[in-house]
Amino acid sequence: MTEIERIVRTFHESWDLRDPDRGATVIAEDCHFEDVARGEVLSGPEAYKQDYRRWRDAFPDGEVKITNVIVAGEWAVVEFVNRGTQTGTLQSSLGEFPPTGRAMEVRYCSVMKVKDGKVVEGRDYYDSASIAKQLGLVGS
Repeated sequence: MTEIERIVRTFHESWDLRDPDRGATVIAEDCHFEDVARGEVLSGPEAYKQDYRRWRDAFPDGEVKITNVIVAGEWAVVEFVNRGTQTGTLQSSLGEFPPTGRAMEVRYCSVMKVKDGKVVEGRDYYDSASIAKQLGLVGS
């Protein structure tokens, strides 16, 4: 395993391990991480931890399972599956959604740049409409 793969795995595995501090250790202070589906940019380790808490509050049983990592130079692509049951309030750029008690499972792709042992840039791509449908927030 390359050092870059180790770093991006640390970032993603921290979600499943329920350890946001572990993930924050590999994020540069000036990191800009864009959630493309939500149209939001998270800056630095503290924003990462806030986003973790937002997701964990909505999906206390949530899991993140890495399925593939591809490394090329300073860049890594991480494919993973995110699943969980929405038993808490979901905070989103579209507003707050009360618990539905419904499960969701969606595939994600993260594109991340690593420099000097830290994630300095990244983007998450996923199908937010699929999540909304699975949770019953929109018609199918």
